[in-house]
Amino acid sequence: MKKSTIAAVLSFVIPGAGLWYLGRKSWAAANLLGATVLVLGITAAGQLSEQIHYVILAVAAGSAGLAHATGSRMDQ
Repeated sequence: MKKSTIAAVLSFVIPGAGLWYLGRKSWAAANLLGATVLVLGITAAGQLSEQIHYVILAVAAGSAGLAHATGSRMDQ
């Protein structure tokens, strides 16, 4: 399995974990912090409270995409 695929799966489960796996520790911390702030901010504001699971899924997919793209560029 390629590193980029493993990184994508890790980041889908925990935002930033795939970037950490790739050695991009500062990007991983920024990704985790950004995802957490976004989800908590939307939850605290009371907006989209019924659809928060869609927000979490979108954040997870975005994090996985970032990790996969970063891993793909490192593989080349």
